Amino acid sequence: MNRTPPLGATATGSTTDWMDRDNATQRWLLRDRTHVQPEPRLRLERLRKHLLRVTAEGLGRTRTLRVISYTLISPGGDPEPDYVRLRTYAGGVWKIRREIHDEAADPHRAPAPQHRNGWLTARLLVRQGAADGVIAISRDAISPDDALYEHELLWIGDHFSFVDLIIPEYR
Repeated sequence: MNRTPPLGATATGSTTDWMDRDNATQRWLLRDRTHVQPEPRLRLERLRKHLLRVTAEGLGRTRTLRVISYTLISPGGDPEPDYVRLRTYAGGVWKIRREIHDEAADPHRAPAPQHRNGWLTARLLVRQGAADGVIAISRDAISPDDALYEHELLWIGDHFSFVDLIIPEYR
């Protein structure tokens, strides 16, 4: 077993700064420990709630937050029952700016969110500042795939907005 620290972990180098050296040292010291990742759904829920909290503490202090109601329905289906649930959920807390839906035969095999016209419209409204967030019934309306869902959460967060769900990720 090699007991020599990695290059740059103890000596200053011209291409590494103190943080790189510190990270290399930590990796070397903790190399034998198993690293436990948090359960993805819980991590994604925490991220979503953090974005909601940040938006509510910022913009929510000065005005009622404006949201987009977004749902994914089966082809030819009626989005109205979903919109009613979302209107009830929004209550007097948020002002629904627009109701948007996309169609997919199977929500678990729906196209990626970036390839759906309704979701792209929601993103456009968020980017333009016409809405402060998007509400949906469950994360499946956005994407059941963890990586795609996280990508969308981060994009929304980068635009100082949020996503909220009636049914949280862990259910």
